[in-house]
Amino acid sequence: MENYYTETLAEIGQLMQEGRLQQAFYRLEQELEMPYIPADAEADMKRLKKELVFRLAENRQQSEPALDSLLERLKGKPESQLAAAAALSRRNLREILEEIREWLRQEPYPEAAALIIEAIAEQQIPEEFVLLRDGVEYTFWGDSVTPAAESGGFQSALACLEEWLGSDHPDLFEMCRTLLIHEVYLFLPLSYESQEGEQLALNIAEEVSGLMDDGETYRNILDNNKKN
Repeated sequence: MENYYTETLAEIGQLMQEGRLQQAFYRLEQELEMPYIPADAEADMKRLKKELVFRLAENRQQSEPALDSLLERLKGKPESQLAAAAALSRRNLREILEEIREWLRQEPYPEAAALIIEAIAEQQIPEEFVLLRDGVEYTFWGDSVTPAAESGGFQSALACLEEWLGSDHPDLFEMCRTLLIHEVYLFLPLSYESQEGEQLALNIAEEVSGLMDDGETYRNILDNNKKN
């Protein structure tokens, strides 16, 4: 038994030396879940686990851009704003609420603003925000915003597009789906209601048909809707 734990600890130590920290951590967790571990081996494992937790956290900090850097990029050109918003949306926005509030009031790049508002909604932040878009102020509470893909209008529109195009025109359907997602994101903090879904889907289908110079498909959709 002692040989087993000696070999196991040596194996974990080797993984750590090679920089395979996540694998070493997983191996340690497996051993620590065993119903019986000799006291001296358990003490060594817990010591290694503390070291691994510290090193993994350190690695994450080094791999993630500094918060100050992201906030600075959030004020830059559209591409910079979009990249910063994507990174910030994966973090706890409660830590930077005042900076987010100020940025949203400065008429930010629409796609970047949509990412941040979606993150605010997903994190259910019970705070008031004001978005300036095209010269119009939109006041909203973070925990009252419906994430884009969860809105009734989005789901209804997607179902319509799938019914009209999914089987016979899969390429057109994928283009419509992409445009629909873009549309509902840019509509945030507002959201489409279920009863608006069909008209939204028709608008999307018309736009994509026009882009693809495929008016016949759109006319067929309209004709079938009239029959129904």
